[in-house]
Amino acid sequence: MLDLLHKKRVVDLTHLLLPGQEQYQLEVKPRLKRTGATGDIMSDVYFWSHVGTHVEVPLHFYADGKDTADLPLALFMGPAIRLDFRHKQVNEPITLSELQAAGDIQVGEHVILWEGRAHQYRTSQSHQRPYLSEEALEWLLTDRKMRLLGTDSSGFEVRGVSHFPNHRRLFKEDAAVLECLCNLEQIRHQHFYLIALPLPVRGLDACPVRAIAIEESDE
Repeated sequence: MLDLLHKKRVVDLTHLLLPGQEQYQLEVKPRLKRTGATGDIMSDVYFWSHVGTHVEVPLHFYADGKDTADLPLALFMGPAIRLDFRHKQVNEPITLSELQAAGDIQVGEHVILWEGRAHQYRTSQSHQRPYLSEEALEWLLTDRKMRLLGTDSSGFEVRGVSHFPNHRRLFKEDAAVLECLCNLEQIRHQHFYLIALPLPVRGLDACPVRAIAIEESDE
């Protein structure tokens, strides 16, 4: 069989999930008990849809929005670009000019905002982050035809507002958001291939994913 990952690097962008320790609840309980060292078991798993590294889809904001089963599989995989915004402060906007200067964003490419916030995951500072300006998001959606926005922080919404302009605009386009990424510093090249697949569950507004980056090996 052809090795599709020959001369490729794979970087895991997914936070380890710890049952009983997550901000958004996760519990794993065995349904059966083993009587010895071996024997099969099954588990009851309860989790909030936004636990860990996860994607959010239009149903998260719109009552008639698409769920994780409605959106095409191709939306959650494809060419991506990592843009370095680690210098941005809490509650500071990422502007259109800054976005355009950060890298050569190709039409249809997934855009990953590297904000340097992965270390805040599972801490009291987990929601302390910059945000994407409305103008920048509009340009990504209309000019660059972006349909998946990712970040290593907990969100992308304009801070200090109650009308959720970025949620309204992005999910109106049947786009998705990938939040709480990690290990972005391990990606060696600005452009890479992203895979972050949710479970196709009817009525699900968000879902934990196993997100990975695939890039050319330097060896």
